[in-house]
Amino acid sequence: MEKWQDPTESQKMEHIRQTFHNHEMPVDSFSDSIMKRIGDEGMEKRASRKSGNKFLKKSLVAAAAAAALGAGIIGSGFISPVMAETLKQIPVVGSIFKGIDDKGLNAAEEKGLSTAPNQSVTHDGVTLKVTDAYYDGSRLAFAIEREGIDKDKMMAEMIIEPIEFDPAVKEQQYAKVTMNQSEKGLLGSAEVKLPNGKNLESQMSSFGDVEGKKNAILYDYRNLNNVEALGNEFELSITVPVTQIAEPFEIKVPVKKVTEGIIKLDLNQTKEAEEFSYTITKLELTPATSRLQLSEEGKAPTVKEKDGYTTSEMFYEIVDELGNAFSSSGSFNLPAIVYPMVDKDFSPFPQTPKTITVKPFTYSIDESHKALRDEEGKQVKHYYPELEQTIQVEQE
Repeated sequence: MEKWQDPTESQKMEHIRQTFHNHEMPVDSFSDSIMKRIGDEGMEKRASRKSGNKFLKKSLVAAAAAAALGAGIIGSGFISPVMAETLKQIPVVGSIFKGIDDKGLNAAEEKGLSTAPNQSVTHDGVTLKVTDAYYDGSRLAFAIEREGIDKDKMMAEMIIEPIEFDPAVKEQQYAKVTMNQSEKGLLGSAEVKLPNGKNLESQMSSFGDVEGKKNAILYDYRNLNNVEALGNEFELSITVPVTQIAEPFEIKVPVKKVTEGIIKLDLNQTKEAEEFSYTITKLELTPATSRLQLSEEGKAPTVKEKDGYTTSEMFYEIVDELGNAFSSSGSFNLPAIVYPMVDKDFSPFPQTPKTITVKPFTYSIDESHKALRDEEGKQVKHYYPELEQTIQVEQE
């Protein structure tokens, strides 16, 4: 586990994201147990921010308006707002964001905060159309519909081709990650470029089939890093590979930043108990996500565990004054490790809270990093009340 203890969590997640972006995987950055867990759980569970969002049938480690009735109608631009709203009521035209098991994107769609770019590209009889987009500075999500091929599955199977690690080679060695080409028209990981030509950087990203919506796929990027210099309106270049089609699909997508309902707090709140302390540095609340940044120091706390189990790294739960609670996600449940920087993503609160209490907790994990579960199948958590602290969101 030495390789996993040196980088910060943010660096690890970014490295994983870049690995799949580049269709490569470093063979010496994953222990046998991590790779076993990935294999056991399957591609459908890895890094869907590990939040358990059911809208992704399959997801890979990793945010509305009406979808197009037809390029000749909406794509032409000759459509009134009243007609657009009417079209949204027709089931086959409704937003892909609507009704999926994601509180943030549902809220964005209901409040009219997402957009319908309806930009499309066609290659070899297959058309990909970006139908929905949401961006708030911390989260970017967009949905793509496929035309020309009608099948339930949208996401391509990713094949990991490991290589034998050579300790004599100083450079980072990689295993290739490729798409299974046995079926035509399946989509792989998207490359998202900013107006300056640089790739979008996010701490967590996912993509996968949308439950209950045929020929639709959702790409989701959270805890964005390099978007501070962007304005409120700009254009993204999204490139998506498709199986059995040589030319990648490059789609230019106009993006409008959501600015209403955004709260950003720069903080310096520290809590310490025994040998462990953590400092909350930033809190960001948007209509589609909640983001908490903090740093950890000292020695991670441990508790007496059941035989065969050890204490995981520290997780965090945020709770408002009404009792709405959300737990952090996006981790491999590593043994008690302290991170100099932690960037956590949560579901959005239903309304702006007056206060948020941060509750640290750990899991009990076995040697394969799987969490101990109770009789109801829920992961067993151990809370540390002595480490709780409250953030004042609304100033008195």
